[in-house]
Amino acid sequence: MKFSGGVRGDFFKTLALIVGCGLAWYLGHICAVLLPPGTFSVAVSQIAEKPSIKAPLPKRQKCDHSSPCPIGSFAFRVLSGGGKSNVPTICFEEVIMKEGKGNTREGINIAAVDAATGKVHGSDSFNMWEGDNAGPLIQFISGIPNNSIVLMATYDDGSTKLSQEARKEIEKLGSKEIQQIGFRSSWVFVGAKGFTLPEGLKKEKMNHSNNEKNRYNGWPAEVQIEGCVPRRQ
Repeated sequence: MKFSGGVRGDFFKTLALIVGCGLAWYLGHICAVLLPPGTFSVAVSQIAEKPSIKAPLPKRQKCDHSSPCPIGSFAFRVLSGGGKSNVPTICFEEVIMKEGKGNTREGINIAAVDAATGKVHGSDSFNMWEGDNAGPLIQFISGIPNNSIVLMATYDDGSTKLSQEARKEIEKLGSKEIQQIGFRSSWVFVGAKGFTLPEGLKKEKMNHSNNEKNRYNGWPAEVQIEGCVPRRQ
């Protein structure tokens, strides 16, 4: 029997299709026998999955700022204590006082730094509930050199033994609220000795104890200020 060219071509195409389907079935059967169960479905699902791209965590800056301070300025952050267990933090370019350093105590915590270099002159804590520590606080402030930045934060109570003379010394550093500090008020402050800080800078914050609004049992929530201080020439 003779086939025309078109018929012969269709025959071989059909034959090739049948043979190909048979080979595909045979190979699929072999793979199903040899490969562990679920291997193929896992591979297919992995191909279908879209690759997940995780954004890198934002880099924290000095004093835990979200963005860096301008060139020629210092980063600072002052956080008051809260309750009996949350101690204050004072940071100026780097942490000066905080939990873990063992240099924070109940009362008023204070640190002084050079406004031109950022070098720490000294730091201390003054208990304002027990003892007569208003005098030593005044002496500490008096010993701070001019052209210094002073950072202060309360922990627990910073008012009971804080004398009027001590309050006036703090006012000389630029405080506008120290006269209003009350029992267990949360208070933070950044001031200057020998010069004046820029007007637009947030320098002070206070939160008074109020039994109806307190975050802790008998204590208000913490307060915080942060910013950038121009380097003094």
